[in-house]
Amino acid sequence: MKKKFLNTILGFVLIGLSVSCTKDFEEINKDPNNPADPKTELLISNVIRQIGNQGNGIAGWAKDIYPQYMAEIQYTNESRFQNKFYDFSAYYNGPLLDAQTILNLNSDPATANLPYVQKGGSTDNQIGVSRILKAFFYLHMTDRWGMLPYSEALKGKEVLTPKFDTQKDIYASLLKELKEAAAQLKPGEALNGDILFQGNVSKWIKWANSLRMVAAIHLADVDPNLAKAEFASAYAAGAIASNADNAVFAYLNDANNQNPLYNNYFVGKRTDYAVSEKMIGTLEDLEDPRLPVYAEKVVQGGGYKGMPYGLANADDDLNQETVSLIGKKFTAQNYGLPITTYAQIQFMLAEAAFRGWGTGDAATFYKKGIESSMQQQGVTAPASYYTQSGVAYSAANGLKLIITQKWLANYQANGYESWVDWRRTGFPELHPGPAPLSIDKKIPVRQAYPNTEAGLNGKNYEAAVAAQGPDELNTRLWWDTK
Repeated sequence: MKKKFLNTILGFVLIGLSVSCTKDFEEINKDPNNPADPKTELLISNVIRQIGNQGNGIAGWAKDIYPQYMAEIQYTNESRFQNKFYDFSAYYNGPLLDAQTILNLNSDPATANLPYVQKGGSTDNQIGVSRILKAFFYLHMTDRWGMLPYSEALKGKEVLTPKFDTQKDIYASLLKELKEAAAQLKPGEALNGDILFQGNVSKWIKWANSLRMVAAIHLADVDPNLAKAEFASAYAAGAIASNADNAVFAYLNDANNQNPLYNNYFVGKRTDYAVSEKMIGTLEDLEDPRLPVYAEKVVQGGGYKGMPYGLANADDDLNQETVSLIGKKFTAQNYGLPITTYAQIQFMLAEAAFRGWGTGDAATFYKKGIESSMQQQGVTAPASYYTQSGVAYSAANGLKLIITQKWLANYQANGYESWVDWRRTGFPELHPGPAPLSIDKKIPVRQAYPNTEAGLNGKNYEAAVAAQGPDELNTRLWWDTK
């Protein structure tokens, strides 16, 4: 009897273990990084969140180093252009993959109406916003590397070694995507997870049209007819119309979502960066009221002093107490990082008018751009500011004046765009420091592909280099005709 009882108990234990093991087996075989029902609302938030990411957004140090908004105090390798290879895999594995997932789920009739997909808002709005975000990231990337995996990218196991598309073809596609995405959006329908415009679809439409203007102006020298037509079409469709429309990525008072400069200055207590000598000098020469916003006074002695750019070695006399650090507004934990602004739109309109594209008066747009920037920074310039030498508009120096003021307005914003402007126009006048390490001893005009690409996608990498030129910092991109 006792033996029979023990066998019965053992049987229940084995059944319990069997059920438990089966249950645990199912649980441990679920990939937490690839959930079966990815909530598009969260994916939308995550794609936008990557804009402010230091590694795969527009917040990398190079954005402020190349256009000389700031200079390194102690470790000067970045401003000496020592780094040649920059990795783009985080873009493909992060925001681009998430945006493509949203597109796939909303485009497939089998998944479009599922609750976890509809959670993100209407189908049209999810698709439209995802197309805009993909275009934004690809525009940023192609302006850094040139040719990229594009038409065959983001296809998973279907295409493991995607070809590199020409920059010309990428631009043509991006212009088309932005135009169609803006037309697809429905202001009266829902959009959830939007941490950029808080569900205001009308602002997404304005941003899409503004980005199309940005892309078009990049082509002003390489394809002026296409540039003019696309620019005019995008502006007529409705672009950012005031500072209230600005596309601004808001960091949070949260350790996981804070401003990288705050982390450098106050968490890491490194203060690796100061305002550059070029920026301080330009602001002082113009008696620009943005100076006390852009920079802090020197701790020792007061006044403002810019950090020399690209020194070979650290200088003991130049430190966080003897040079101007970046203004408190820009190092705040919850700083709002401008992506595309009304001032930028006005300066682009001024450039278009300067080029004779029939969009209005260049001087009027130019002044409006300056005024908009001043308003954005909470200052007002006296009337004398606009009439002084170096600011007063003249057609003879129109492009130099426009791009220089655009450069000033874009401080601590999307500095990669200022790098584009410098490469395509030569303004503002920038020079490498005394000890550059780049191959030609000049400021880079592109970034090299990640050094893993030759091994992982060798055939297509080699084809891209053969078509575009050496995989070096001094190989000019398609639109860069200078």
